[in-house]
Formats: sequence, structure tokens, C-alpha cells
Amino acid sequence: MPIAALRRAGAAAALGAAALAAPAADEAPLVWPGPEAVRTAWRIVQARSEPLLDRRQARLEFRDDGRLVGHTSCNALSADYRLDGPRLVLGALVTTRRACAPLLMEQEDRVLSALEAVATARVRPDGLLELRDADGRGLLRAVRADLPE
Repeated sequence: MPIAALRRAGAAAALGAAALAAPAADEAPLVWPGPEAVRTAWRIVQARSEPLLDRRQARLEFRDDGRLVGHTSCNALSADYRLDGPRLVLGALVTTRRACAPLLMEQEDRVLSALEAVATARVRPDGLLELRDADGRGLLRAVRADLPE
């Protein structure tokens, strides 16, 4: 085989191998968008792998002043927070103590336990906020509050 043909075949093989090794478009590595992407109001849609019963009221807001405020669909919550890249550190959670229906109390327990275990926050390319624990397991998902349900 002529040398030019060997070079073309080698280049084609290298390009094919690179294409196979590269992640697919939907598997593109996530890039940290910066804290401004997290600092907004969110509607919680899932906590501890369970969908929420009342998503209208379950919400979080990461304020510019370092305060997290929100609602579990049962009680209000607040805490100090700090973002350092994707790392999220929450201070002690404070909640009101209203009694609610048993299912809403279970939902509140899931939301609060997720927040107590959080280690990272990221906003996916599709706009979904994901809070994860130190091992990378998903704890809570939320959508921007200004988007329609």
C-alpha cells in the first residue's frame, strides 16, 4: 500500500477512535456555571428520590446575602450558606414547627434530611438544580421558580 494511503488510513482510524472515546452530546461533562446560576428561587420537584406531593409550596431561594430561605410545603426554613465552586456548605437549618398532614410531614423530613447532607450544588445544562451528597448521590432536584409548572 502506498505511504499516502497508509497515512490516510491511519488518520481515519485515529479520528474514529477519538470519536468513540469522546462523550456523546447528551453525556457532555458538566461545567460549573458559577454561583450566580444557583442564587435564585427554586421549586423543589424531588427529594431523596421521591417526587414531591405539593411542588407549588416546596421551594428554596439562595439569596445574594448568603441566606437560604424556603418552604417544605409544611414549614418555612432558613440557613446561612456558602458556595465555593460547586461545593455548598449550609449552616444550621432553622424551621417553623407547624403540624401538617402525615404525608406532608414525611415530605418535609425528606427535604430537610437532603439539605442536612448536601455537599455540592450544580445547575445542569437543562436548568435543573441538583444537590448532591459528598459521595455524589442525588439528594434534591429543583426547577427555577420563574418557569411555568
